[in-house]
Amino acid sequence: MSRPAGTMARRYREGIGLILLALAAILLQRSATAPWMSGHGSDGARYEVSPIGLTRFDAPGATGVACRWWPRLGDTDLCAIADAGSFVWLRRAYPFTVLALWTAVLALFLNALRVPRRRTTVRTVATAAVPALSLLALWCLFVAGPRALAAIAQMPVRPLAGGFGLMATATAMAGAAFALLVASRPGEPRLAVGDGSPSGAPVGHGL
Repeated sequence: MSRPAGTMARRYREGIGLILLALAAILLQRSATAPWMSGHGSDGARYEVSPIGLTRFDAPGATGVACRWWPRLGDTDLCAIADAGSFVWLRRAYPFTVLALWTAVLALFLNALRVPRRRTTVRTVATAAVPALSLLALWCLFVAGPRALAAIAQMPVRPLAGGFGLMATATAMAGAAFALLVASRPGEPRLAVGDGSPSGAPVGHGL
């Protein structure tokens, strides 16, 4: 017996939503350590900012000098710069990215296994948290990144596709996955007042 068209459409939306959520998790993992933006200082050095640290390249093709703040290690001078107040929100981008990644993994399993089955609020909240956390990470880098580099030298910055672009794509995918997964859930039948039966259904009377 063939399934109703509405049921098939919901299954397709659910499948596409799960695929997008899985792809978003992969992109989040790749963007967590990639450089998101770069700029050239007045001294000719190029600086790259990523969720995990700051890297300086003194010449094209030269090995970069880095300071990582998750965990804290690397060049002493760069790490001293990274202690400035303008870097506070910049350093928070990595925790938001990691939270978004693991929340995406959690939401993927919850939606794929459909647990909990009766109460879908947990799945909805977990799925909605992924684009929300991703947007927070993007905001940290987009707003705090230029301010942080301005603390080193007044320099124009540009986003990099290998980091910022991946994160923006992951955020869009997570948002689309949320919309599709919510739309794939069948509506709950409403209960008629006083009898506990679904609204519109005939109420049985005693013989």
